[in-house]
Amino acid sequence: MPRRVLPLVCLCALLLPLASCREENAPLGVSDLTPAELEYVTRFVQLERARAVSLRDRPAGEALLDSMAAAWGDSALARAEAALSPDTDRLAAFHDLLSRLLEAEEDSLLENPSPERLTAPLPAPATDDPPPPPS
Repeated sequence: MPRRVLPLVCLCALLLPLASCREENAPLGVSDLTPAELEYVTRFVQLERARAVSLRDRPAGEALLDSMAAAWGDSALARAEAALSPDTDRLAAFHDLLSRLLEAEEDSLLENPSPERLTAPLPAPATDDPPPPPS
């Protein structure tokens, strides 16, 4: 994995456990994100998609990861840190949303990791709600 992307991955991994500290409120949705938070989430999902490609096709995945590192530049970590709210409740809700997005993305990451999916829209966040009963 390119060295420039690794600090962002480490930061995200360290902050994900905060989601379990959140009070039970209405979950945060993608439409509730600030532009900086949306960029953070989009890049994180794109990074996971590229990592999934690299597990299936190492040369293609490494090329994607290198390309992303070059496109995002050395300021990616600083931009990611700046996107995070200092409010711990907001941060917990944000990371809960990120976890739900990755859960919703899990099947495509495992079954269909392709470079074409890199720019696909964000998935609908997974919910804990049961599906509606059939009509």
